[in-house]
Formats: sequence, C-alpha cells, structure tokens
Amino acid sequence: MTDIKEKSAKKTTAPKKSPAKKANQPLYVNGRYVVVKELPQKPKKGTKPYALGSKKVKVTLVKSVNGCLEGQQRTIEALGLKKIHQSRVLNDNEAIRGMLFKVKHLVVVEEVK
Repeated sequence: MTDIKEKSAKKTTAPKKSPAKKANQPLYVNGRYVVVKELPQKPKKGTKPYALGSKKVKVTLVKSVNGCLEGQQRTIEALGLKKIHQSRVLNDNEAIRGMLFKVKHLVVVEEVK
C-alpha cells in the first residue's frame, strides 16, 4: 500500500508544463488554422508618404453632386471641383486615387504627361 501512495503523491506534485508557443507556428483555434494578418507599417517620422510625383491626372466633374451622399459631396469639394465640366490637374498619389475611387461615378479621370 505504501507503494501506491508514493506513486500517487509523485504524480500530483509534478507541475504540468504547458506547451510553449513558437512564433513561426500557425494559430490553431477551434479546429482551424487562423491566419494572423500583419498591419501595414506606418511611415517613419519625417517622411512624406504622399510625396509629389512626376505624374499628374486631370479630373473633370461630369455629374451633379445633388442627391449624392454627404461624404461624396465633400470629396468633390476637397478635389476642388464646384461646377459640372470643371477640371483640375492634380498630383497622382495614393490619397488622390482614394478620393477618386470614392467618386468614380461622378468624374472622368485622364492621365496628363
């Protein structure tokens, strides 16, 4: 009987170790592998993420902003367009492209050399 008590005492006193998570292993949750997405890096301080490029685009307003969403109306105003058939030549960068994508149904975009 003393052997059984000693064995059971040894089993309960030994601490259980949880498996260490390695950085390169995929995350496994509820029977599925989960892809961990990395967020894009912020630009370093002092850099100009929307630097002026050599490319330009000509943006022409071809439809009225009446009845459009308020965000689209403000985007058109931020592009500097006020009247139908008015054009502006703008620098081609990511910020302008995002604005043009938002109002692509109201404007015509041409590349200027």
